[in-house]
Amino acid sequence: MSLLNSSHAPQLVSDQGEVNVNGWTLLGDDDALGVDQAVLSFGRAINELDGLNGRYGVRVAPGDNVRKLAPFLSKVALIEVAFPGYRDGRGYSTARILRQDLGFDGELRAVGDVLRDQLFWMMRCGFNSFLLKDADPAGAIRHARSLYTHAYQSAADGLKPVWALRHPA
Repeated sequence: MSLLNSSHAPQLVSDQGEVNVNGWTLLGDDDALGVDQAVLSFGRAINELDGLNGRYGVRVAPGDNVRKLAPFLSKVALIEVAFPGYRDGRGYSTARILRQDLGFDGELRAVGDVLRDQLFWMMRCGFNSFLLKDADPAGAIRHARSLYTHAYQSAADGLKPVWALRHPA
C-alpha cells in the first residue's frame, strides 16, 4: 500500500502558499560550518551555538527538550521540527512551546513525513513553512486555510476562539 503523495519529492512551501527553494543545508555533526544557512543537529546546536557568530538553523527531533534552546534563540533563524512518521505528533507540542512559551518568531518548518491533512493543525501550532510531499503544495496550503473559519481554542496562530467572539470584552 502506498501513501498518498509519497511518490512526490518534498517541496518547500510557506504558510501563505508560496513554493520556495530551500537554501538551507543540513550539516552532519562532523561537517565544517563553512556553508551559509547551515542547519545544525539539536545536540550540536546546544554544544556549539554559544561560541558561534551569525544565525543558524536547528533540526529538532522528537524527544529533544526544545526548552534547552532558549538561551540561543537570538542566534537561530530557522528551526526544523522533524516528523519521522505522520502518527508522531510530538512536533506539534514542540511548535507550541517554541512559539507560545519561548517566543520564537523565526521560521518554524515541519520536515519529514508531512502530509496535506496535517497542514491546518500545524499552522495552528505555529509552523510557517513545510517541506511537503505533494503534487500541488500551494494548493494544499490553500485547501488547509479554507477548512475552518473559527476555532474553539486559542493557539499560536492568533485565531480568535469562538467563545471570545461570542463574549467580547
